Amino acid sequence: MGRSDKGLAAQYSPSMEDVDLREVLRKIWRRKGIIFATVVVLTTLTGIALFQMTKLYTAETLVMIETRGSNIVGIEAVLTGMSADAEAIESEIEVIRSRGLAEKTIKKLKLDQNPEFNETLRPKRFLADLLDLNQFVPKEWLDVLLGRTDEIVLSPEEIEAKKRVRIIDNFLTRLNIAPKGRSRVIGIGFTSENPETASKVANTLADLYIVEQLEVKFEATRRANEWLNSRISGLREKVDASGRAVEEFRRKSGLIESSGVTLAGQQLSELNTQMVLTRTKRAEAEARLRQVIGLVSSPGGVDSAAEVLQSGLIQRLREQEAEVQRKVAELAVEYGERHPKMINARAEVRDIEKKIQSEVNKIVKGLENEVGIAKAREASMVKSLEELKQEVGQSNRATVKLQALERESTADRTLLETFLSRFKETSAQEDVNIQQADARIISFADVPDKHSFPKRTLILALTFVGSFSIGLLLVFIVERLDNGFRSGEQIEKLTGVSVLGLVPVLSGLSKIGKAPESYILERPASAFGESIRTLHTSVLLSHLDEPPKSILITSSLPKEGKTTIASCLARMQAMAGRRTVIIDTDFRRPSVHRAFGIAEQPGLVELLAGEVQLEDVVQTDEASGAHVISSGTSAPNPSNILASDHMKRLLDSLAQTYDLIILDSPPVMAVSDARILSNMADVTVFVVRWAETRREVVNAGLKQIISSSGRLAGVVLSMVDVRKHARYGYSDSGVYYGSVKKYYTG
Repeated sequence: MGRSDKGLAAQYSPSMEDVDLREVLRKIWRRKGIIFATVVVLTTLTGIALFQMTKLYTAETLVMIETRGSNIVGIEAVLTGMSADAEAIESEIEVIRSRGLAEKTIKKLKLDQNPEFNETLRPKRFLADLLDLNQFVPKEWLDVLLGRTDEIVLSPEEIEAKKRVRIIDNFLTRLNIAPKGRSRVIGIGFTSENPETASKVANTLADLYIVEQLEVKFEATRRANEWLNSRISGLREKVDASGRAVEEFRRKSGLIESSGVTLAGQQLSELNTQMVLTRTKRAEAEARLRQVIGLVSSPGGVDSAAEVLQSGLIQRLREQEAEVQRKVAELAVEYGERHPKMINARAEVRDIEKKIQSEVNKIVKGLENEVGIAKAREASMVKSLEELKQEVGQSNRATVKLQALERESTADRTLLETFLSRFKETSAQEDVNIQQADARIISFADVPDKHSFPKRTLILALTFVGSFSIGLLLVFIVERLDNGFRSGEQIEKLTGVSVLGLVPVLSGLSKIGKAPESYILERPASAFGESIRTLHTSVLLSHLDEPPKSILITSSLPKEGKTTIASCLARMQAMAGRRTVIIDTDFRRPSVHRAFGIAEQPGLVELLAGEVQLEDVVQTDEASGAHVISSGTSAPNPSNILASDHMKRLLDSLAQTYDLIILDSPPVMAVSDARILSNMADVTVFVVRWAETRREVVNAGLKQIISSSGRLAGVVLSMVDVRKHARYGYSDSGVYYGSVKKYYTG
């Protein structure tokens, strides 16, 4: 039957469409007028606006942030230099952009007297004059009406302050400050309607920024100098007081020093030294005493004692003893033991020995006395040492406190010396001639000779690209909103139903007062006539085995051209010599009788009701010879009438007499009449209005026919604008237009 059940298996949805590149390009091409119009309109408007815009000029001054130190007297602690990190650069940018510098620049260049910055000085334009309500309404009333009640109670100073704020805001909107890449260079750009003003503002702002840096440093130096001066006076008094406290405590504590050592310390040191010497002497005396005592107790040992050997008296006595012993020896040779001389000599020896013994005893006694004296001296020194230790302990405790006082005094003195040094440095820095800023101007702004805004070439190029993009967007929006069928390809692709042909619209007929039914009589060889002839041929070719005799022509919605196609097909086939009858089955809105210019009654309703015979309702079209059966009077239940056996018998009877039976039915989506008739007719031709009927509606109407077991021959596109259709690039776009148009007579 020329259809694909698979293509109609699902309800149509735009997202189901397989969009390829060719389809997209085809959509763009057929809507190229939208793109062209969008580009032309937007580019033209942009060009007009660009030439109406006020030219703006931008001048730029370059300032470099210094990082190397340049202080002459080394006062880094007071005036620190600037670092070159990103935070420091951003901080300096904010300083340059500050409202304070902006206000100084405005005052120096008197920009508040320039209408470009002061809105109140600008002349009013013609439209503004027309809208100036102050000419008709008092200002007090106007302020209340516009909600500006706050300005009513403002003082002149407050109004002036608000005006100054607006001028500064206007100034800052024209200021552009940004770092140059990753360098330490900052660009100070300013935009103005006057190129000289732009240059002056940029250079003046940079100068004021440098001057402000110097002023900040000078002010910091001055404040530091004042603070140091006040601190030095206090520190001097504190140093004097701490020094006096040290000396007073030293005097009270008796901590008399010599070469950094106290007197008690010296005495303790000397006493320790004497103590060591005394103990040494006592040990030596005891050692000698023990030696002498030991020698005395041994026979002949005393003579070897050092003290004995060192005694002159004992030595002389020893000599006398030796002399007497020699004499005794001589006398012993001459005399006997009892000789008086011998006795005297021996008595003299004993007397000398006694003297020697007496001297030895004296030596021992002297050593004993020496040991005793040494012990006594040592004991005395030990006692004195203990007393001196107690005294030194007290002195040490006093020394600890004294040292604390001395440290405090030293710290005060050191702090005073530091402050005095800083005071001298800051005093030297008060000289403006040696102050250096942390930034310098490396390039002053020249007067620009070319405007920076508007960039006409760039803006026009961007406008062209943007308008082209907008045009493309509009094309896709229009295509998205355009939910109708524009070619047989679309119908076959989206519904699976074959297309029988395209019927062009006769756009100029309204001017000559002729309907399509009349036009086909006069020009049967025209493109319109050929489209009707092609439709019939396609219907026949769709059923070669059994050519259909009854053809139902219907559509989804009203006003899709189904009655026109049915009437033209009937006349075309009648003029071709075929016995043709057309039946108007639309009982609600019949229109076939008007197309053929015949009476509406009696008609099909009366025939099916048995009120009249067939020959009473069949009317002849004199122009073509086609037979016409009108709808007749209004039927109370059209569906029941059409579904009756009388209707089936009528079609069977007509098939015996006529070569072609054409049924003009109501729209499928409006009533169910077409579904009933589609089951009775041999084939059904479904009419779709070109670019108008929504695809979802077409798909739903086709489903209605197929679900009713109707034999669908195919779809015909009606009212096709061949001129527009030829531009779409579909395979059937040039059937009735272009180079093939010469084959038709009209």
